[in-house]
Formats: sequence, structure tokens, C-alpha cells
Amino acid sequence: MFEQLTRTQSELATAGCDFALLSSIHNVTYVSGFEVPVPIGAGAETAYGPSLALCSARDNGGWLITSASNASAARAQSQLNTTLVFGNFDSFAPLDSKTEFVERTRTALIEAGLQHTKAALGVEARSTPWSVTRMLVHEFPQLELVDVDDALAHARTIKTAREIALLRRAAQVCAIGHSTLAELVQQAGRSEFEMWAEISRRMFEAVGHDVPVTGELVTGPRTCTVNYPGGPRARVTQIGDAALMDISQRVDGYWSDCTNTHVIGGVEPSAHQRRFARASQAAFDACVKNLRPGMRASEAWQAANTVYERAGIPMPHYLGHQIGVVVNELPRLVPYDHTPIRAGMVFAVEPGAYEGEGGTFGARSEKMVLVTESGPELLADFNWGIL
Repeated sequence: MFEQLTRTQSELATAGCDFALLSSIHNVTYVSGFEVPVPIGAGAETAYGPSLALCSARDNGGWLITSASNASAARAQSQLNTTLVFGNFDSFAPLDSKTEFVERTRTALIEAGLQHTKAALGVEARSTPWSVTRMLVHEFPQLELVDVDDALAHARTIKTAREIALLRRAAQVCAIGHSTLAELVQQAGRSEFEMWAEISRRMFEAVGHDVPVTGELVTGPRTCTVNYPGGPRARVTQIGDAALMDISQRVDGYWSDCTNTHVIGGVEPSAHQRRFARASQAAFDACVKNLRPGMRASEAWQAANTVYERAGIPMPHYLGHQIGVVVNELPRLVPYDHTPIRAGMVFAVEPGAYEGEGGTFGARSEKMVLVTESGPELLADFNWGIL
């Protein structure tokens, strides 16, 4: 069986569930292997409901419910054994997408044997559509609904070998973006828009098609404070400007997240710029050294905080987070998260050091790190922009 499904089943059983009806982009992607599209554009607007996944906690029974616009990709990618398709929109005849969405969901529940059965059904409180909840309450009254947000988050904590390979691939695409930025900053006079466009083009070319991209590219004084996402904008760079890019791509359902800071124009950074850049890099190194089995997330945070204290620079924000089918997953690297670090976790470590309002410079240093039994491993490496 699909390992991500078996992990989900284990967590569902622990939560006392017999089945789960999942509705978030990330959990449906996780349990099915189908890269559920980010809901933008006509495809999202013409489909009444999101993609859903119904899975058993006991056996390999699984149903993927998705719209007609996703049907081809869903059938090719899904590891669940049944795909049910509801219509989006027809240009020449009326089509009731809502009715079809609810009907396909009802069909999956009936095929699972849940129509007249007393059972516990896991649902996601944050994302289950009202039309589905209403149907469950009125047509399947014997089902006990259980919120499984935490159970699924726990299932995703340790990455499978398949997930690590996909995260490594996404990190490599992200590194292409940062390598492109390193080239572009050698010359002043480009706008942030121009740089972002070329960076996106090269990443798309590497993947072979467009992919969702989010994040920011900020230059000059806007690097001094954190207003994420803060760019790109029409600003044209000047020699000596800071350039900070924090960028994430979703490739085959898995996210990357990396950040680097440069000085525009091929000039040497000033001592002032180096102070902030090296503080963020040293905090990164200290944090990563503590991403080892047996340590805790809060201990990795504390190691980096010691670096900030020695540098006389206040820690401005958290140090990072896990990453997977969600760009920002638990645990997070903060002083109050005492989650044990375990092999198979993947973190995006992102300490920053900023001069603050009215200043001229700020830096952030972020790479993706796989925790292994023998220590941390960078999933894709690139040179820091300021050495």
C-alpha cells in the first residue's frame, strides 16, 4: 500500500476513527498522491467543491472525489483505488456542479458502507464544505464526526522516502532560482519585476512547465523590516543596494522554501552589511547543528538565540518550520515548541537580522535541511550572497 496512506490509517486508528473524509489541498495530496491544484482561475471557480479523499482506517479502501478539470491528472496520479468525478461547467448545456459534487461524495460514503452504519468519521474542521457537513448530519446520522486536523498533521511529521525525494527536487528548483538571482545582482539597473520574471522563467524551464511560486523579492531599504510578502515591485536597483529573496515553489505537490541576501552591482559589502548578514548565517549554522535526533525544536531555537545575543542583534522572528505538502508545517523553531527532533523531518531554517525602520540593510538566510540519524543534510545547497 501507499506508505502515506498507511501512516494516515495508523493515526486515524489512534484517533478512534473508522474512516476519514479529507478536504484540504495538503491532506488530499498527501493521502492520495494526486497533486491537488491550488484553487485559482476558472477551474477553481467553475467547480462547486474541492477535491476530497475518503479512506478507511482498516484496509486499502479509498475514494478520490474531484472535478472534471482534474480528472485526467487525478486518474494518472492517485494511489486511491476509486476516482469519482463531478462536473465543472458546460458551455452548451446546463450543469449543476453543486449537485454532482454532493452526489459523488454521497456515492463514496455509500460504497464505503457508511449509510446505515454506526462509525467514527474523521473530518477536517477547517476545510470541510458546509454542503458536505449538512449531508453528513442529515443523511448519515449514525456517524460520529471527529476532527482529525491534528492526527493528519502528526502523520505528516516524518517524511516518507518518496516525500524526501520530492522535497529534494523542489529544493533543487529553488536553488536554480537563487543561482539566477546571484547572476542578476551583479549588475544594477534592473527592476525587481525584471529579476522576478527571469527567475520564474528559469525555474519553469527546469521543471518543464509552470509551477505555483510565492514569496518575495525586496531591494534597498525595504530589506530593513519584515513585511512579508513585500515584493517584487517596480523599484530599479542601484549599486550597493541589498537584495533579499525568500521564494517557494510547489513541485509535484511539495513545497520548497529558501532565502538569500546579496549586494547589488558586484561590489564588496560594507562592514555594516556584513554584520547583519553574518549574524543571520551564524544563527542558521547554530540552529542546523542542533537539528539532530534527540534534540528539541526549542533547543535548536536557543542555540541560534545565543548567536543573536553575542552579536547584539535582537532575534526578529521565528527560526523556521517543517515543510512538505504545506509550505509551513509543524513543528516550528520557536522557544515554546518542545517537539523532539526525529530523523525524517525536513525543516526550512530561516533566521534573519534587520536594521529596522529607517535603516538601509537587512538579511535573511534560509535553506532546507533533512534530519538524518547521522546529522543534518542540506537538500539543495547554494552559496550565501554575502561571505
